[in-house]
Amino acid sequence: MKRTWQKSLAGVLAAVVLLSGCSAANTQSSSTSESSGSSSQMSSETSAASESSSSSQASEQQEQAVLQSEGMLELSYAKNFSVELYQDGYRMITVGNPSRRFLIVPQGMEIPEGLEEDVQVLQQPIQRVYIDSTSMVSLIDAIGGLDRVKLVATEEDGWYLENVIEKMQQGEILYSGSYSEPDYEMMAQNEIQLHIDNTMIDGNPEVLEKFQELGIPSLVENSSQESSPLGRVEWVKLFGVLFGMEQEAQEYFDQQKSLVEELSAAESTGKTVAMGYITSSGKCYARNGGDYMAQMIQLAGGEYILAQLNAEKSGNNNLTFEEWYASFQDADYLFYVNMGNKFYSLQEMIDYNPLFGDFKAVQQGNVFVTSPDFTQSTAAIGSIIADMNTILTSDDGQLTTDHLIRLA
Repeated sequence: MKRTWQKSLAGVLAAVVLLSGCSAANTQSSSTSESSGSSSQMSSETSAASESSSSSQASEQQEQAVLQSEGMLELSYAKNFSVELYQDGYRMITVGNPSRRFLIVPQGMEIPEGLEEDVQVLQQPIQRVYIDSTSMVSLIDAIGGLDRVKLVATEEDGWYLENVIEKMQQGEILYSGSYSEPDYEMMAQNEIQLHIDNTMIDGNPEVLEKFQELGIPSLVENSSQESSPLGRVEWVKLFGVLFGMEQEAQEYFDQQKSLVEELSAAESTGKTVAMGYITSSGKCYARNGGDYMAQMIQLAGGEYILAQLNAEKSGNNNLTFEEWYASFQDADYLFYVNMGNKFYSLQEMIDYNPLFGDFKAVQQGNVFVTSPDFTQSTAAIGSIIADMNTILTSDDGQLTTDHLIRLA
């Protein structure tokens, strides 16, 4: 009996030990499973965080603008500016001597990092411009960009472009002082984004320094150094880039190019032409043989009588009246740039200096003075060449044109 009880007690204890071992094993297994699950979850979260970080970095890299060149803007005649094209509409303009660089950043796009120090950034839209270059205003007007011009350095009575006069009368374009003494307060009040000037401003470096101080970039155009008439007209493409009007600029240039090429295909008339002017102080100037106006005469079918005078240079050459007379007296036609010392009749010319009476062109009544808007009408160069061609090919002694007016 006693042995049986002891055996039973031993069996119970064995069962208890067995159950305890199973419970411990289950507990350890459960703990291991939870630990494994927790580790798996942490691994998943770490992986997700890593992917999120990588995605964020990739997104940030995408947001940072990277300039990728697509080549250069095609220019057929202009030599004094260039435009490099980049993906997503970015443009780099190089202009002037010494050259200045301007990066055009499209509206809503980021400014690229790591730009060189000499690059000035112009963020589009460019809608508030101060401009002193009257001849370039005609190009801006030609592509419908005149609403971008807010301030000018020429008073209303000095303008001959009808659309400019109208906008000044309406107060949409304001006079802001001469190019050498601009009204800087007006620049600030009108939130001017860009100052556009011609090479005359180089003689007033303090003005450029002041604009730099105000944080207003200055673009100095040197279109006057273009020897080709179409080279001057092609500057319209620069304004197309600035104002996001590249298609309008290309279409306008193509029209002018077609007009000029059609005229240049005509045979030479063999008629000689003199072109120059006299200042109010009596200085005489003749166009150099390499000047764009001399080229215009040639394109119109004429022969510039001083084609060998500085044949590689643009602009004018200063002569004494005796030299001027000796050079021009035998020309079939005289195209007189009516500025400085202005003439409105042949008699006024002769009264000014009797030697004018010996000019062949004066004796035959073939003296034409330029219209008031002539020097401001770069956009009309094609039409001016057409007027020259009409004059040189006509036998009508009373003929006059829009841009070249016959003196009575």
